[in-house]
Amino acid sequence: MNFFKQIRKNVLFSNMTDKEIEDIFECLSAHIVKPSARDIILRPDDEMSEICVILDGNLVEFTVGLNGVRKVISSKIDGDMFGLPYCFSESKKSVSFITAATDATLLCISTESIFVLNEKPLECQKKFLSNLVACLCGNILELQQNKDFMSIHGMRKKIASFIYEKYIEQGTLSVRLGVDRNGMAKYLNCSRPSMSREMIGMRDEGIFDFRKDLIQIKDPERLRKIAQE
Repeated sequence: MNFFKQIRKNVLFSNMTDKEIEDIFECLSAHIVKPSARDIILRPDDEMSEICVILDGNLVEFTVGLNGVRKVISSKIDGDMFGLPYCFSESKKSVSFITAATDATLLCISTESIFVLNEKPLECQKKFLSNLVACLCGNILELQQNKDFMSIHGMRKKIASFIYEKYIEQGTLSVRLGVDRNGMAKYLNCSRPSMSREMIGMRDEGIFDFRKDLIQIKDPERLRKIAQE
């Protein structure tokens, strides 16, 4: 595995050179964990003291209702991470499950080592802390921006509302979403597999076509009706 290529996918290490990544790891307490497929990595009420970056593999975050039904929150791939909000919260306790869908490799960073990074004014430390703050602020802004989508019931309406909003913003039937499938699923607060299945169904019905982040709207009136119904 190319360690630097994988870790650079994570926002905490963006705009950092290989040398700066090496330098920052001399200051951080980190270790590698390799869960196997179907291993439960995190459970509700588990206390988190580490930020875990996925270097390889696929993880699934989900909750289990009182009726025993599992609800998938998100799918996480290499470059994604988990634990960040919990580590800096008052309780530090998880509210969901995270399981390994495949064999995976995780880089786990102790938050205690992050708290002392400002003791030495190294450039790599400044970049890491700046990325950390930007990530936390980005999460807050994203929650503010997608709060309306979180209240929408029904996958089809979530998708239609998101695409129709982009259509109004851009004023063209060829819409750029600006996010990949994982990013869109996170924004809409839904699972990527369920979202993809619904998008394929809407494509087959002639509402729109899609390729990567480009949506070609074929029936804007029907899209509007679904979004506003």
